[in-house]
Amino acid sequence: MVACGAQHTLVLTVGGLRTCGKGNYGALGHGDEADKLVLTQVAAECFKGNAQMVMVAAGVRHSAGMGAEGGVWTWGTRGCLGHKDMEDRHLPTLLGAVFGGGKAVMVAAAGSHTVVVTSKREPWAWGLNTSGQLGTVGPEQLKLTPTLMGGGDVFGGSPVCMAASSARHTLIVTEEGVLWACGEGEHGVLGLNDSNDRRVPTRVEAQHFGDAKIVSAAAGYYHSAASMVASIHGERGQMLRIHLPRGWVTATCTPSLCVAQQILQGARVGRCHKLPPFNALAFVMGTHARLGSVVPTSAPAGGSSSRRSRRLEGKTPAATADTSTGCAYVTMPGELVQRVVEACASWPEGQAGEIEGLVWLLGGMMKDKVSH
Repeated sequence: MVACGAQHTLVLTVGGLRTCGKGNYGALGHGDEADKLVLTQVAAECFKGNAQMVMVAAGVRHSAGMGAEGGVWTWGTRGCLGHKDMEDRHLPTLLGAVFGGGKAVMVAAAGSHTVVVTSKREPWAWGLNTSGQLGTVGPEQLKLTPTLMGGGDVFGGSPVCMAASSARHTLIVTEEGVLWACGEGEHGVLGLNDSNDRRVPTRVEAQHFGDAKIVSAAAGYYHSAASMVASIHGERGQMLRIHLPRGWVTATCTPSLCVAQQILQGARVGRCHKLPPFNALAFVMGTHARLGSVVPTSAPAGGSSSRRSRRLEGKTPAATADTSTGCAYVTMPGELVQRVVEACASWPEGQAGEIEGLVWLLGGMMKDKVSH
């Protein structure tokens, strides 16, 4: 995956984490503040026990990474790293047991704050809180350690699936498909029909989404967006805009259907989608010998015309040589077909791919449901 901060980029591959861009405050994780003009590998030793990184996030001058076992590493500028101090970190540094006994299943970062959703389906946040973007109870302008967002039944008692962060606001999506927002409300970015700040997570009314369930959200500097379950066949992937970007002639303070949906022509939004049955059948049939695959068959001169003529005359086509030996559709094992169909969609590797909330972040469904 790729994460972009204000002036730096993180690229996570199966071979490890690479970063480039401005190195101010150690945001690149290489042990110094030097800029990197090309993607440079972050030393694997930085991640305790050579933990497999499965997700990364980038703020303005800080970065965060999540391991397959639920650990969280942060590095970069002081105050937004969660280490209970005001020190910069030039190398990825592991947070302690700070999430109320839960393990991280996703991480989001923006501006100068970070949000983690845990295996207990709770959101924790830390860093700058000038506009209430942390959604924590209290007037504090800065949280140096992870703090539980909201409190009590702030999310209606529904477990949290994912979070999205911008410089001054945060969006939360619950298992019930409800969108919550907190932070700076300027320009209507919270979708609450005004421009007021919210220091605690506040529910965005479902009526603005046609009462459809929300599955993922994204937060920009001056606008927000969400992906919802489409009303037809219950499939995910219809895109809504919560606010038109600053500078447009008009602006909305409540969610409105994205005009781009007309351009998308019904295409679903997201990465983890099952291959439609008709497309799977087309793939398998595309291996048929008649379409030129495997073993080409020859016919006597004029044979094709003869078969066509018999059909036109309403007669049964003449018998032809058995071509099943060259037909991969007949011989292909069902297990192989299943693997090809599943390979047409991609999932995060390791434990992360088993967390539905993280898959929802990508706009899709769990892998075990792909062939249903």
